[in-house]
Amino acid sequence: MIRLSHTDAVGVIFYPKIFEIEQELFEKWLEAGGFSLRSMLDGSLAPTPVVRCESDYQMPVRVGDRVAAKLSGVQVGRSGYTLAWTFSVDGNIAMRTSVKRVAIDPKSGGSIDLPDAFRKWIVQTQNQTAPIS
Repeated sequence: MIRLSHTDAVGVIFYPKIFEIEQELFEKWLEAGGFSLRSMLDGSLAPTPVVRCESDYQMPVRVGDRVAAKLSGVQVGRSGYTLAWTFSVDGNIAMRTSVKRVAIDPKSGGSIDLPDAFRKWIVQTQNQTAPIS
């Protein structure tokens, strides 16, 4: 449900708030695969910071709207991956968001290959969604 804290002065979702919602969904997705944000922060899993994010808004989303989120697509590369989400209100697509993250070496900041077990989870997710073009 869209809360007052998600909206601007006229009660419509404030554009950066969708990325806060996406972050919560991302953390749940990690947990579903047996991973955690904490493991990325403590160094037991390569961190994957956001390098690109974008969102399209098809209709106003207002305080009190019940939003259904769906992971609608995944793209995976050597060091990075993109998760695409679709958000609907009453069965109508309201917003689409995609966020690209890249695995990095915390010391150098340079990109590294995705860890094998994590890549396997991403590919498994990719096989259950639509490809991102």
